[in-house]
Amino acid sequence: MSVAVAELRLVRPILRVVARTPLLILAMGIFNLFGCSPKLGPDALVLSQLKKAGSDLSKLHKIEFFLYLPSEAAAETTASRVRAEGFDASVKPPMGTPLWLCFCTKMMVPDLTELQRVRHDFDHLTRELGGNYDGWGTPVVK
Repeated sequence: MSVAVAELRLVRPILRVVARTPLLILAMGIFNLFGCSPKLGPDALVLSQLKKAGSDLSKLHKIEFFLYLPSEAAAETTASRVRAEGFDASVKPPMGTPLWLCFCTKMMVPDLTELQRVRHDFDHLTRELGGNYDGWGTPVVK
């Protein structure tokens, strides 16, 4: 085996890593651009954005939750279940999508642990009925 062939065999794995490096750097750059750590979950990211926008996270916020279901009946079932847990809920017909919206709100302090619990519960509920939980939002409260 020539020296050139041996060197090429050693260089190929390094080239594969180097070829992927720009994508990794780009992904890290996007997270840094928004001031977020790539390790933060969706609820922590929203809380971080609220805090940066000047929201007082120790005060009550009217938090809106978005649950999408495949039928009006599934959306009504979801609304009934979340009302039993202290949420306000209304069902809205599809708009540009075949999915029905179960729009829920609750006045609460935006606490990471509680929002993660809600995410877990809503993920489970919507999956059970063939839908999906799309997250939450709230206006800034000063």
